[in-house]
Amino acid sequence: MRKAVHGDLVMVRHAPTTPAPGVPSSAWQLAPGAMERTAALAMALAKVRLAVPGDEGALGTLDAIVSSVEAKALGTAKTLGLVLGLQSVTGTDLEEHRRANVPHMADAEFKRTMRRFFARPDVLVFGNETADEAKRRFLAGVGAAVSARAGKRLAVVSHGTVIALALAKANDVDPFTLWESLRLPEAIVVRQSDWRIIERLALEE
Repeated sequence: MRKAVHGDLVMVRHAPTTPAPGVPSSAWQLAPGAMERTAALAMALAKVRLAVPGDEGALGTLDAIVSSVEAKALGTAKTLGLVLGLQSVTGTDLEEHRRANVPHMADAEFKRTMRRFFARPDVLVFGNETADEAKRRFLAGVGAAVSARAGKRLAVVSHGTVIALALAKANDVDPFTLWESLRLPEAIVVRQSDWRIIERLALEE
């Protein structure tokens, strides 16, 4: 068994998806093989000893999984739950940056747009939310999920943009760089008290 990492909250980015031009990214489905990758991540996560919020001496495995309502997050959470023996439920305000009105972009164009999005957090660069608005919404959603499960070790299954927004400043990391580095799927163990990253778990490519 691995030693404890002294984090008490796990942020999980969903597994790989199959892009579908003409379909909003919020409706994309998981790609073939996503379940197997998520199961492997779950087995790695099962070996991590997490603290109970507010008590680093009380160590154990995850107690609950809360997911965004988007299909790719729901599928990822369901597989995590099956492997870890936990039921996954949905939470509010945990979805990705709201951009259903944005057409599908080529990778290079999307990365350029995302770089501008992170660089100007108070400006509506694209979609229906600024970076600051998406961050506030997501943090409120995480806070609500945590408050509803006081004293529980919680995994929140969500999306790369909002996870990067939530974690970048607290960890002195450029949000675009953090976003670009996130794997599909990936689990990030954090400390709720200050949002510091304790450990990142991802599969080898």
